[in-house]
Amino acid sequence: MNNSNTSSRINDTAVIPAIFQTAPQVEPWIEAFYFFLAIVEVVIVIIALAGNLIVVYAFVAYKKLRASVTNYFVISLAVSDILTSGIVISFKADSTLKNQKWTHGEFMCSLYTTMYLLAVPSSVINLCAVTVDRFLVLRMPLRYNSFMPPKRAALIISCLWIYAITWACLPVMGWKLSPGQPSVQGDFCLFSSVRTYNITVNIVNFLLPMIFMAIFWSFIYSIVHQHRKRVLKIERSLSLNTNDSSNSSNNINANGEGHAMTHLAPKNERRERKRIRRNVRGCRYLGFIVVLFYFCWLPYVTASMIGNLCRSCIAPYVLYDSLLALGFMNSALNPFLYPFHDKHFKEAFRDMWNKLMNKTFVKLLSRKDKISRI
Repeated sequence: MNNSNTSSRINDTAVIPAIFQTAPQVEPWIEAFYFFLAIVEVVIVIIALAGNLIVVYAFVAYKKLRASVTNYFVISLAVSDILTSGIVISFKADSTLKNQKWTHGEFMCSLYTTMYLLAVPSSVINLCAVTVDRFLVLRMPLRYNSFMPPKRAALIISCLWIYAITWACLPVMGWKLSPGQPSVQGDFCLFSSVRTYNITVNIVNFLLPMIFMAIFWSFIYSIVHQHRKRVLKIERSLSLNTNDSSNSSNNINANGEGHAMTHLAPKNERRERKRIRRNVRGCRYLGFIVVLFYFCWLPYVTASMIGNLCRSCIAPYVLYDSLLALGFMNSALNPFLYPFHDKHFKEAFRDMWNKLMNKTFVKLLSRKDKISRI
């Protein structure tokens, strides 16, 4: 996803600074902007790490969350956000505070660039998995649990991560400019990926998945529309059954057999209506997560694509860093959306908060007792 316009020579033999800055810029407003940007990145790291770690802990600690296969893909996305915020954004904020200087050595530079190349593809493929999962839930609701057990979901997630890690490691494995060239040069951490790799990654791991998800979400929208019609039909049927049962209440025999028969069908219909509404609501919020991801990352990836395709198009570094910060913000926003996707997430968060407050209250009481004894 890196942009080759930041290189000193605009050709396939140039080396690209990983922090998109070949030299510090000394204009006062530039310095103020990067100081503000560093603060924003630090805040993103704190919120993203705390939020996503809480999400992962809730998934591990609460059995109800593990009952939904969709949550396995959601947790995989949370793990991707943890890696992005814990490694990529942290090092990016550090370099921003140090005027883009790299002070962590060769190995950490290679780790940073590799994890940077892993950040977007890992999130995209997990979102693709979530999209397909939602489609299957709506398309085959009765057979879904047998078709997608947790073990199969875990296997799919493992394959997706292997795919993303392989793409991220291709420059390290040889698809780069100079195999023996160090990553750190002149106090800068450098990308050494070639232009063809940058363009291929943008197309294969971002644009094509975006088209794929758009097609599948159009299918999902069509199914949701059909389900809404079914809900309206069920509601009409329930209202008719309610009227019929009230009109025939005087004709029920002494054993109550007529009452049981008249309420059997409405009970099943109510259960069906709740299931459809739950699936539709889950699709709506997961769709919002997908839209939010592309809102955050599409501007930066588009700028990167233009920079790699158009050798004469040179955009200011401030623009790239601003768009990159917008992309990083996605990792901090996702944890706030998960409770709306599944009510069990909301229950788990509420339970954790209550336990934390109870422990804090007990500690305060114990401290007061100790002070009073003194």
